[in-house]
Amino acid sequence: MPVKPTDSEEEYFARQEAERRRKLAEERQAKLALEEREQARTLHFMRCPKCGMQLEEITFSEVRIDKCFNCGGIWLDDGELEVIRKKEAGFVGKLLSVFRQ
Repeated sequence: MPVKPTDSEEEYFARQEAERRRKLAEERQAKLALEEREQARTLHFMRCPKCGMQLEEITFSEVRIDKCFNCGGIWLDDGELEVIRKKEAGFVGKLLSVFRQ
């Protein structure tokens, strides 16, 4: 004849099972979020945030600038603005002269 678990044992095992399922749900959610981020990155990588066309990377005075030749947008990656600030005072003017139409 099987031994009937006590209420505290049932509660313990129910908690353990609930915790196991919560962790599995969190892992599935994290995996899905990672897959969604990767999919979004793939769709939007080197695309203009303004018009959606392909960006072209141009190196100018050690700064790699993303340029949209469709709408004329110029995009900087993280840290590139600080590099520009450290350049000589006329750097921004020179930069704009390259991209003006």
